[in-house]
Amino acid sequence: MNENGMRLIAIGDIHGKAKMLYRLLNAVSPQPEDQFVFLGDYIDRGEDSCGVIEQLIQFKADFPKTVFIRGNHDQLLLDSLAELKIRHDLRLRDISDEYAGYSLTSDLEMFLCNGGNQTLRSYHIQDMCDLPQEHIQFLEETQLVWKYENFVFVHAGVAPDVPLEKQDPYTLLWDRHLPPGTDGEIHVVGHQPTDGEPYFESGRYSLDTGAVYGQTLTACNVLTREVWQVK
Repeated sequence: MNENGMRLIAIGDIHGKAKMLYRLLNAVSPQPEDQFVFLGDYIDRGEDSCGVIEQLIQFKADFPKTVFIRGNHDQLLLDSLAELKIRHDLRLRDISDEYAGYSLTSDLEMFLCNGGNQTLRSYHIQDMCDLPQEHIQFLEETQLVWKYENFVFVHAGVAPDVPLEKQDPYTLLWDRHLPPGTDGEIHVVGHQPTDGEPYFESGRYSLDTGAVYGQTLTACNVLTREVWQVK
């Protein structure tokens, strides 16, 4: 907690675990002075991605300054919708040569084989054009990175010696082989599941604690390292 009473609370990968998210937010008991940052991967693999997005839309209405980081799974859905001409925007493969070379299948195939089928089942639809526009817009409005003082909030990580505004989006969303921050900078990340507990190291706090794999969903006040977890 800082001198103004603000908690700076980051929440790790949710992956469709709506009931866990509900319990975690109750445990944290959000206050008006708090700043929340969700680290992405709201959908896929878990049983209720639809319920997660509904909760987050309401949370955004209740706490408008909340920051929602985009995860690679969220990007997979957006890219699939663009590939199908349901939305009109550049896909990750259009703006990242590294991802274009890595992803050899279609965006839709990538989405479905990485948990997208579970996401569609949670909406009780078979055709992606039936996804609620409000939910698509929520994902479109997520951001790749956000900085607060010495903390950098991002889904996967940050390449060293590259300004934030020049980072390859693939790096921010996907790369699992990135070093922690240096010179007092702390990267607050999800993406790489730990075994149920957050991992604090010099220059990096890792908060994806494997909720969708039977482990925990974690919130952390990064200013104090106070942790809340549900299972």
